[in-house]
Amino acid sequence: MKVKEVIALAAANLGREDLAARAGELSGEPAGELLSLLRCYNLIENEVALDYFPLKKRESFTVEEGTLPYSDFTFAPVTVLEAREHGVPVSFELYPAELRLPRPCGVRTVEILYSYSPAEKGWEEESEFSGKISARLLSFGVASEFCLTNGQFSEAAMWEKKFRDALRSAHIVRRPLLVRSRRWA
Repeated sequence: MKVKEVIALAAANLGREDLAARAGELSGEPAGELLSLLRCYNLIENEVALDYFPLKKRESFTVEEGTLPYSDFTFAPVTVLEAREHGVPVSFELYPAELRLPRPCGVRTVEILYSYSPAEKGWEEESEFSGKISARLLSFGVASEFCLTNGQFSEAAMWEKKFRDALRSAHIVRRPLLVRSRRWA
C-alpha cells in the first residue's frame, strides 16, 4: 500500500473530500494540510512499529575484532534480538555506539536479527506494513493524530478508540504489564 492511499483514506474518514481528492491526484510533494497528514502518517507508522508490530530484519555482517558499529546496519536498530554464527547462537553485549561479541578472534561472519524503526516516508513511497496492518487501520491512527494537531480533541479521542480497536482486532495489542503485589510474611 502506498502512503498517499492511506492519507486519502484518512482524509475521507474525516469527511474532508477536498483533501481526499487532492491526495488522489497529487503527483509532486504535498503542501499545507496534506503535508500535515503526511507527518501524521509517519508518526503513526513509527508508533505501530515501535509499540505494537516490530519490524524485523536479519542481516549478515563481517565483524572484525568483535565490534560491530550500529552505522553498519541497513536500518537503525531498536532492539537486537539475536546473533548467530554458523547457525549457532552467540552471546553479545550492547553499547551506545556498537554491538560487541565476546572473545574477539579476528574476522567473523555473524547473522544478526534486529527490530528497527521505519524511515520517514515520502508521498509516493510504499508503507513498511502489509497483511494485518491494513490501510484502514493506519488511516484511523492518521485521522486521530490529525484531529489532535488541529485541536479537535473529542474527534481525536473517537478516532483513537477506533485505532486501538482495530489494533486489538488484528491481535497485535500488547498485554498490559502486571506487577504482582508483595506480601510480607
